Amino acid sequence: MEDDYVEEACFYLSEIKSTEEISKEFSLTPSQVKSAIDSYQKKIDTKQISYDVETKQFWAQINQESTGDEKITLVDDKGRYYHGWKTEIEKLDTAALVELLVINKKYSDRHPLSEFSKTQPVVGYDPIIPLRNIRKTVLLIDKILQSRENEIDPTTG
Repeated sequence: MEDDYVEEACFYLSEIKSTEEISKEFSLTPSQVKSAIDSYQKKIDTKQISYDVETKQFWAQINQESTGDEKITLVDDKGRYYHGWKTEIEKLDTAALVELLVINKKYSDRHPLSEFSKTQPVVGYDPIIPLRNIRKTVLLIDKILQSRENEIDPTTG
């Protein structure tokens, strides 16, 4: 990695995790991480660069994905797509999760291209990727609900 990227990553990641965690992930010593953070902070202080919330969100997302969290596609009750994280939906109470399942399942089943989204995509351009992602999310939510049901009543599993 180039020094500028290392400094940027260390700086923004330091706002969400410890220096020790960053050093393990980047195979750096804690002092190298601290030095990178300080160097980036100095650039901000001297106005060579500016603090960027979007860059912080980028590194937070990279961190979330690297820890095994999965970005998922959802649809709201008006049919608008949005993204969330697997860990976020796992934290929802069961009633909210069921509501999310119903909305997304209805949408994916009623979509005009619904039948095409159940098959494997063709190689190359796939115009129904968002719909396929909704189907994956429906399966994920269903799996979470089933595991909760098995925790409550182990005789059903």
